[in-house]
Amino acid sequence: MRSSRVPQALTCGLVALLVAACTGEPEPPEPSGEASPSPLPTDFEGDPPPGLEGEVLRHLHGDEADAHDILDDPLGVRISPVGGAFLISSGGEDRHLLHDAATGDTLWEGEARFRGFDTDLEGESALSLVDPDDRPFVLDSRGRTLWEPAEPGDLYLDGAAVRRPDGWTAEDPYGDYTVLDTDGEELWTYAFEPEPEPGDEETDEADSDDTDVESGTDEDEDAEEEEPIDPLGVPVTAWDDTVLLDDGSSALHAYSIDPDEAGEVLWSVSSSDEDLELPASAPVNVPQVLGVYEVPDPDAEPTDAPSDEDEDTEEGEEEETEPTRDVLLVRWAQPEAPSLLSAHDVDDGDTLWTLREPGANPVAAPFEEARVPVGLYDTDTATLLLPQASGGATMVAVDLVTGRTRWGLEEAGAISPAFAHAGLVYGDSRSREDEDRQLVLDAETMDVVSDDLSAYVEAVTETGHAILVQDRQRFVYGPGPGEDTDDAEGDGEPEASDEPSEDDEG
Repeated sequence: MRSSRVPQALTCGLVALLVAACTGEPEPPEPSGEASPSPLPTDFEGDPPPGLEGEVLRHLHGDEADAHDILDDPLGVRISPVGGAFLISSGGEDRHLLHDAATGDTLWEGEARFRGFDTDLEGESALSLVDPDDRPFVLDSRGRTLWEPAEPGDLYLDGAAVRRPDGWTAEDPYGDYTVLDTDGEELWTYAFEPEPEPGDEETDEADSDDTDVESGTDEDEDAEEEEPIDPLGVPVTAWDDTVLLDDGSSALHAYSIDPDEAGEVLWSVSSSDEDLELPASAPVNVPQVLGVYEVPDPDAEPTDAPSDEDEDTEEGEEEETEPTRDVLLVRWAQPEAPSLLSAHDVDDGDTLWTLREPGANPVAAPFEEARVPVGLYDTDTATLLLPQASGGATMVAVDLVTGRTRWGLEEAGAISPAFAHAGLVYGDSRSREDEDRQLVLDAETMDVVSDDLSAYVEAVTETGHAILVQDRQRFVYGPGPGEDTDDAEGDGEPEASDEPSEDDEG
């Protein structure tokens, strides 16, 4: 999250030491010429930044602002977008407020330790928090509790939950696993066992031969091959009705958690796959899951235009959206060599493209719990800004449809991208010659769209609502005409009513 750029308090002090003369009465001090601070502005001046086409909905500071007192925190606040809301976090304590971007209503507030941003099974935004009693919980973007652990030790996993073996460690990950839904209902239970040691296999074969001789088993029966055992592993991510397991041997395996097909293996991808073209002589590559992203589907067949017989089609109805598909993005890292990105269709695991990164990124330990830092994603252009640990660029902009590198940031710290919206990237420019300022870049070309903004853009939600900072004031700016605001206005919890229902009467 980003630190506040709005001064939260203006302090002015003046100490005057008046030394009286040895004789005579002291003269009264002259009136101070220091002017009182000007009132906070309530009107936005200038033009809106690129990508924002709405109007000012409200301001957040001052006596006339109908805003929560958390915004008056003397140590400032941090503001981040979550779906169609703003997460406002105190700079001085673990206190947070989820602020509806469209209406200004408080969706949730409380004291908790912020762990990070997360998603649900549909890829919608969520918040991962820990309450004062060290109990984790997850909220959706409307402030509703999405998940709480059914038992101590349960872990949230992208809209599902995982119960690992007692005493689990990355060095000893084996045992019984259970995948649960967010209500704590079991979806699938399995045992992840280590591969047998070579000596154990020989012992097993000898025992099997002795048994065959004693039982008089036919040679044809001895020649029968055993059915291969489906590879298992540790859950690392989930989406829709699928959970992805890492087997610790440089391979990922997708399994169904659909109640009707739970435990059915769907597909696998391994560093030995020919499509990845990883050198066989290289050390074992540890796959790092970077996320599941929705991208335009270039292979989708065009949809037929609606016919005149469709009487339900209203005049002015929006056109059908472009076909999309979800892709899994994986990084294969190896010591002292450029890492490799691969994109896979989440339905069948097919490799869609691979891309060699500029330099060597850190190799993760098997079953490492720390997530890989992933950059900004612009849905309009399917551009992912991916930080790099070393090499010829500090960050690369990758087209997730084609796997092509659009551009890269070569100079560390020259531009610090903050967020992406509507095909644009907003970033802070740091230069020795010029003062720090906010730039707006084209997400596809890196061309500067604007570097002289009327206001600093602090955050933009998925619904197109923005917070603009100007002259010590924060303004909430609404989305342009035609932009979808259902997430911001929609399916919140129904308000309680004091009137009895029909079921209560009589």
